[in-house]
Amino acid sequence: MLKRTLIIALLVNVLYGCSTDLDVNAPYKESTIIYGLLDKNADTNFIKINKAFLGEGDAFIYAQIPDSNEYTDAQMQAEVQRLNAQGEVAETFPLQSIRKDRAPGIFYGPQHKLYYFTSPGALDPASRYRIVAHVKGQQVESSTSVVGDLTPNQFLIGTGKLALASNTGYSNFNIRWTSGMNGKRYELSYRFNWDEVIGSDTTSHSFEEPIGSLVATNLSANQTMEVPMVGETFFQSIAAHVHDDPAVTLRIFRGIDLIWAVGGPDLHVYLQLSSPISGVVEERPQFTNITNGYGLFSSRVFREVQGKQLNDPGVGELVEGQYTGTLRFCIPGGGAPVGCP
Repeated sequence: MLKRTLIIALLVNVLYGCSTDLDVNAPYKESTIIYGLLDKNADTNFIKINKAFLGEGDAFIYAQIPDSNEYTDAQMQAEVQRLNAQGEVAETFPLQSIRKDRAPGIFYGPQHKLYYFTSPGALDPASRYRIVAHVKGQQVESSTSVVGDLTPNQFLIGTGKLALASNTGYSNFNIRWTSGMNGKRYELSYRFNWDEVIGSDTTSHSFEEPIGSLVATNLSANQTMEVPMVGETFFQSIAAHVHDDPAVTLRIFRGIDLIWAVGGPDLHVYLQLSSPISGVVEERPQFTNITNGYGLFSSRVFREVQGKQLNDPGVGELVEGQYTGTLRFCIPGGGAPVGCP
C-alpha cells in the first residue's frame, strides 16, 4: 500500500511539474521555395523563387510584407545550366529578376518578383537542365528533362474533318498522336470559336472544354496515343456555353482548335498528389524535387492544331440539331440551309 502511494505521489508531481504551454513555432528557419516549368519552345522561361519561414505573430501579416517572402539580389544568385549526356555543364543561363503584376489576394502586391532566362533557340530535349541557387551560403538545386514536341496524326494536320455526327446520329472521333520525348502526362482539350453578329457589330467568342488525358508508358517519343471526342457531348457543351440571345442575328462558326498540354514525369507526380482525395486515406505525401528546398522544377509543352472543321453531318447537327438548332449558327461560304446569308 505504501509503495502504491509513493508511485501515485510521484506521478502527480511529474504531471503538475510539466509546463502546459505548447510552442508551435520552431526556432526561426528560412526555406527556399522554387517553382519552375520549362517550355522548350518559349523564348523566355520564368521561375518563381521565394523564401518561406514560420515566426511569431500573424502569418497573414507576414504574407503582406515583400521582405518576408523575397530575397534581395545580394542574398540570392541563381542560374540554369544545360547538362550534356555526360552530366557536364554545356551552357549557363543566368537568372535575372523582373517585377510582374499579381492579382489581389493575401500576398503582397500589386507586384511580385519573378526570375527569368532567355535562350538563343529552343531548349534541347536530349539534355537535362539544372537550376542552381546560392542562398546565403547554401546551394539549392534541382534538375529536369525537357518535354519534346508531340506529333499529331497526319489526318489532323491536313484537311481532315472531325466526324462527330453521321447520317444515323452522333459519332465519336478518335484523336490520335505520337508522344514526344520526355512527355509523361497528356491532357487534350478543344477550343470552339465563333463570331456573333448583333446589328452591324461582329464580335469574336470562344470556349474551351477538356476531352481527356493519358499517361505515357515510356518517355522515348514513340508511343501512339488516342483519346475519343464524344459527338453528343460536344454538341451538349456548345448548348451549355452559348445561350440563346434574341439580339443575336446569327453566329458564324469559325472552327475548332485542338490543344495538347504535356507535362514531364515530376509534374505528373505533382499533379497526381494534388488531385482530390477519393479514398478513405486522407494523408498524402509531400512532394518536392528541390534539394535543400521545396517546390517543383519540371517541364511542359503545348501544341495546337487550329481551325478544324466539322464533317457534313456535323455541320447539319450544329445548325439544325436538337441541342444547338435554336442558336442561329451558320457556316461561312455554304449554301442554304446551313450557309451564312
